[in-house]
Amino acid sequence: MGMKGKWEMSFRLLGNVLFLIGIIITVIFDFYILQNSLVYFLLVLLVGLHFSLILGLKFEMKILGNNKLIILTILTIFNVIILLLGSILSQELSKSLILFFLTISNTLGMICWDFSLSIFKKKKRVFLVGSLIYISTFLIFRFPVLMKNYFYMVSLLPIIFVIIGIVTITLAEIKLIKRKLIKFIS
Repeated sequence: MGMKGKWEMSFRLLGNVLFLIGIIITVIFDFYILQNSLVYFLLVLLVGLHFSLILGLKFEMKILGNNKLIILTILTIFNVIILLLGSILSQELSKSLILFFLTISNTLGMICWDFSLSIFKKKKRVFLVGSLIYISTFLIFRFPVLMKNYFYMVSLLPIIFVIIGIVTITLAEIKLIKRKLIKFIS
C-alpha cells in the first residue's frame, strides 16, 4: 500500500478510536442511570472482562486462541452469576432489568468495535447492523434518562463519538475500496 492508502488507513483507525471513546463515555454515563455504586462496579467488571477478552483475541494471544470455547463458556457463566448478584444487590426489579440491558448493550458495542476494522464481509455486516442497534438502544433507553438530569449535548456526547467513528470508518473503507487498496473477504 502506497502513501495514498496510509492516509485512509489512518482515517479508518481514527474512526475506530472515536468509536471506542464513545463506548467508554457511555459506560461512564451508565453510572448515572444505575445510581448504585456496587451495581455499577459489576457493570464495569462485566464490560471490562469482555474488553480484555476482545483485546486478547485481537492481539492473538496463544492461550486465548487455543482455549476460546472454554474461556467463552467460563465468561458466560461468570456473567450470569454477576448479573444475578447485581439483581440481588439492586433490590429493585427495574434496576435489575436496567443492569441486564446496559450489560447487553455495552457488550454489543464492544463486539461492534472489535469488528469495526475487519476485512471479512460477515464481520463488517455485524459491525454495521450492531452499530445501528447500539445507536437505537442508546436513543431509546439511555438518552431519555440522561436528558432528565443533564444538558442535551452532554447526553448526546457518547453517541456523537460513536456515529462519527462509524462514518469515518465507512468513508475511509469506501475510498480504499474505490482505489482497490482493500477488498472484503467473504
